[in-house]
Amino acid sequence: MIRIVTRLAVRPKNRGKVMQNAPRLVAFFEKHGLRSEGFFENFHECEVIHLWSARDMAAYDAATVSLRNDPEFRAFAGEAAELIETERKEYWRAPAS
Repeated sequence: MIRIVTRLAVRPKNRGKVMQNAPRLVAFFEKHGLRSEGFFENFHECEVIHLWSARDMAAYDAATVSLRNDPEFRAFAGEAAELIETERKEYWRAPAS
């Protein structure tokens, strides 16, 4: 299992709208095979953070390819991207035992 942390840096005036968009973003990602473990607001850094999980990187890659081919998602992403300053992803996994 891997975890993907997506950090969306936003301007303070856009933070509320990005948080409003979060449930719709979650629905798109889950439709294409990723699992949302929640979204959070880092109000000190003005970030909206999503935590996702996938079986492995291959499953994550397949889900994101499928997502990017979804015309509804592309329309949503085009509008939502205007509110985001930067996006940073972190990829996490538990150490092998």
